[in-house]
Amino acid sequence: MIDNDRMNAEVAVFNFNRVPQNIYRFMDMGTSKPWLAIAARTNVGNTYTLRIELDKFPNEIPKVFVTRMLTTRSGAPMSGVSASMHTLSSENGRTRICHYGSQAWNPRVTLFKIYAKCRLWLEAYEGHRATGRDLDYWLKHQA
Repeated sequence: MIDNDRMNAEVAVFNFNRVPQNIYRFMDMGTSKPWLAIAARTNVGNTYTLRIELDKFPNEIPKVFVTRMLTTRSGAPMSGVSASMHTLSSENGRTRICHYGSQAWNPRVTLFKIYAKCRLWLEAYEGHRATGRDLDYWLKHQA
């Protein structure tokens, strides 16, 4: 679980990368289910809220959800595991983003890097909504 020292280090990384303090908030810290809420605006101007679960971070890959169920271009919910769409099984009505492979993960990965990768995922999602192409067209898989 994330401790205060790690949280302060993560805030310093956000500050260094000029992430506005008003777009993220650490939630339920000091409980068994801490998480980070962070907004991401895509290049087409859509804003999404991400939920990064911190209960096993940094030792394990954190679950990342878009805080609502996204749909494909055809209107199908993005609720299941899909390699070509880079999604994992949804929980509580939220689309879960696949952002790191287990071979690529290590405890030094920052929340900012996770946020950046999820921001790229959202750009690929916007591309899918516009063209119908799977997210694989824009994103590579990690082992």
